[in-house]
Amino acid sequence: MSSLCGSCAFKPWFFFRDFLEQEEASNDLRRHAVLPSSIDCPHCKVPCHYRLDRRNWVCRQSVKISKTKCRKQCNFTIADRKGTFLDHTNMKSWEILCFINHWLTKEWNHAGVVRNLGWSSQTWVDWRSFCSEVTEHWFDQQEPIGGQGIEVEINESLFVTSKYNRARSLNQVWLLGGIERECKRSFLVPLVEEGQDRSANTLLPLIKKFIRPGSHIYSDGWAAYARLSKEGYTHSVINHKENFVDPKDSRIHTQNIERLWLDIKQWTRRPGIKGEYFKQYLAWYLFVHNVEADDTLIHHFLLSAARLYPHQSNRRPEGHDEDDESA
Repeated sequence: MSSLCGSCAFKPWFFFRDFLEQEEASNDLRRHAVLPSSIDCPHCKVPCHYRLDRRNWVCRQSVKISKTKCRKQCNFTIADRKGTFLDHTNMKSWEILCFINHWLTKEWNHAGVVRNLGWSSQTWVDWRSFCSEVTEHWFDQQEPIGGQGIEVEINESLFVTSKYNRARSLNQVWLLGGIERECKRSFLVPLVEEGQDRSANTLLPLIKKFIRPGSHIYSDGWAAYARLSKEGYTHSVINHKENFVDPKDSRIHTQNIERLWLDIKQWTRRPGIKGEYFKQYLAWYLFVHNVEADDTLIHHFLLSAARLYPHQSNRRPEGHDEDDESA
């Protein structure tokens, strides 16, 4: 029996390799400032030269030797990936872009990466951790939502997760969350720090931090929210013991935040999701949820990775403005 021909051994993701060549993938990373577009020599203060064959930056400046008439060439050199999100990895740029694009979908799975990229299980786990670090950092730097006249629904919800290495031992985590009715931007805050509870002393400072003044807030009748109208917000309350939608005003409800809780709980209960990584899952979910369109997810992820791991040149990526960076 003859051996398989090349087309029969085709791996789906390798299709992208043929149309996204290594250097073009690297250029895309440079456009998002994940990799440097230029580096200045710290000694000579002049632009370095990029050597494609060695994938490093070198200074070719001729410098004078002190107290002599002789000159020598500056020997400064730095690896292209040094200090960046891609530091300490030999993975090709197109592979990394394919992995990130797959990881930013709810369909991501271990077997798909191993099968389509030929990565080992450990490499897959490592890169999932690297990407999670980016979204966790973004999660810790959440921007406030709402604004003058913008309608925001808030609520808390109890999540139950398994404790580390204890399948039958459960851990309870309360989350405070809010969501804009119009564009669906949201925030999530786990109440896990010492002394945090569902009292006004805990919730009001968090609401003021994550919801801009002038917002119209809709909530249930939880006592901790009673002072919101005195904190620069318009506040409408729905009594869930009587109705889920106010019969006199159909706009008074919290159905959007309730749907958000349902979606998060359905996703975090997927098989294989462990309780000790609960914050990772929340960060991933909120990052994906807050980006308006799926086709811009990888764009915003790369900008976040560049901010977390700024390279030496530390220059703003060309064509990206402040609005890009705040997403």
